[in-house]
Amino acid sequence: MTTVNTQHPHDGSGHVEGGGLTGATIDTDYFYFFCPRCPDQQILRILEYSLRDASSEHPYNSEYKVKAKNGFTLEFKAYCEQCKKSDIFKVSNMGLQGVSRYDASKRLGTI
Repeated sequence: MTTVNTQHPHDGSGHVEGGGLTGATIDTDYFYFFCPRCPDQQILRILEYSLRDASSEHPYNSEYKVKAKNGFTLEFKAYCEQCKKSDIFKVSNMGLQGVSRYDASKRLGTI
C-alpha cells in the first residue's frame, strides 16, 4: 500500500466519529453529508479532497466473492455555512465492509 497523505490517521473531530456523521441521497444519486452539530441537518460543503491511501490490489479481496479493482481512502475537508464548523472525514473501501452496522460496532468495541 502506498501512503499518499502522511497526516495523523484520525484527523476528524469527535463530531464525525462514532456515528456522528450522517447523510443521504436527496434528489438524485448524489450523497450529501449533514452537519453533525446543526439540529436541522444543514448540508455540509465539501471544500477539498485528497487521496489518503492507495493500493493496486485490494487487501481484503480474498474474503469476498466480488472483487474490488483496487483499494483507496479519500479524505474530505467539509464546512458548515450555518455553524461555521470545519471538519475532516474519510471514505474508504479498505475498512469495515460487508457486515452490519451492529456487527461493525461490536468489532470496534463501541457497543
